[in-house]
Amino acid sequence: MRGWRGWTSARAIGIAVAALVALAGTTATTSAAATVGGGVYVSLGDSYTAAPLVLNQVGQPIDCARSDHNYPSLVADKLGVEEHVDVSCSSAETKHMTEPQTGLPLGGTNPPQFEGLRRDADLVTVGIGGNDAGLVGVAEKCAQLGLTDPNGTACRDHYAPGGNDTVEARIEEARPRIDAVLRGIHRHSPKARVAIVGYPNVLPIDGTNCYPMVPLSKDDVAYIDALIRRINAMIEDEAADNDALFVDTYDDSIGHDVCKLPPTRWFEGLVPTEPAFPLHPNAKGEASMARSVLAALRKQPPPDPGAAITRLGVKPRPVHRDRAVRIRFRSSAETSVEVLRQRRGKSGSHPPRPVRGAGGCIDAGINRLRVPGRELGRPGRWRLVVDPAGAGNATSRNYRVVRK
Repeated sequence: MRGWRGWTSARAIGIAVAALVALAGTTATTSAAATVGGGVYVSLGDSYTAAPLVLNQVGQPIDCARSDHNYPSLVADKLGVEEHVDVSCSSAETKHMTEPQTGLPLGGTNPPQFEGLRRDADLVTVGIGGNDAGLVGVAEKCAQLGLTDPNGTACRDHYAPGGNDTVEARIEEARPRIDAVLRGIHRHSPKARVAIVGYPNVLPIDGTNCYPMVPLSKDDVAYIDALIRRINAMIEDEAADNDALFVDTYDDSIGHDVCKLPPTRWFEGLVPTEPAFPLHPNAKGEASMARSVLAALRKQPPPDPGAAITRLGVKPRPVHRDRAVRIRFRSSAETSVEVLRQRRGKSGSHPPRPVRGAGGCIDAGINRLRVPGRELGRPGRWRLVVDPAGAGNATSRNYRVVRK
């Protein structure tokens, strides 16, 4: 997240990063990885990906504060990739996927992170969105307010007066930007598996706090933790809608928050006890995030390239019952497909049902189907599934059927 703002000046942090880089003795632009035939891996993201102040700091510009022990580097090493391109940078926002990131502590500029994407990439991970919502800034402001209100609701009162939560609004405003990021990755690296990495559990979830070590009241802690879970849910939704894997880093990190004592602590407080930026993962926290990425990749192996359906689009959304719906998708090979609909309601998902007049034999490449809206079901929330010959390599999209 936005690791260069807060109580410590950007210049001081920049000097610290420079010193750590000197100690590391390297300025490599890509992470070292075993060369055992694991393909090309590109990692994008903000400071939770870059790992500021975690040894060893590498890469250019040095004030991106990128560690060779951040979770992408650990994942690359474990997978044994042939090449790992890490362009993550502290303070990055979604706009820095396509725009240069300027104003770094030592005056450096990180090129648009999408410039690191390659058409031959086999895996792309991205961790982004927290800075768009300003979550670290929220935590910093709440800690300032909490210094004089250790038992109150100063944080919630400041950001959600009268129940009108301004931070939740910013999280929702970031939704289309996350959508654009995932679509852009697919466009630049069309054959890559794409995974978007959520944010871990930084604060206690058991109703406790650790004032004054971290000057937050119990209500402040609960409020900020709820925001982390809220942004993770939004990111997971966008992953599902964009043929991407969501990586849950929250569960594995429970019980290792900023209020725990070393070595149980995986996330540093306002005064770090290990090399790491305040309110960010230390080396153990990055290792936890790497385990979560690897577990997610193992749980959802890549589809059989012989009959993979990707890039599914449904337009328009929402669907009007009296209008035609355009369904567009890419098939990696000539095959037969079945178009299914699955209702998603409060009681859960209902068994999928075939859509009349959709499916059959299709060609490799981009395919288009035109289906009357009335065939997709009665009004309500639905999920459209395109499955190549029941091979289990299906992709799906949410949509809503509405009356005119």
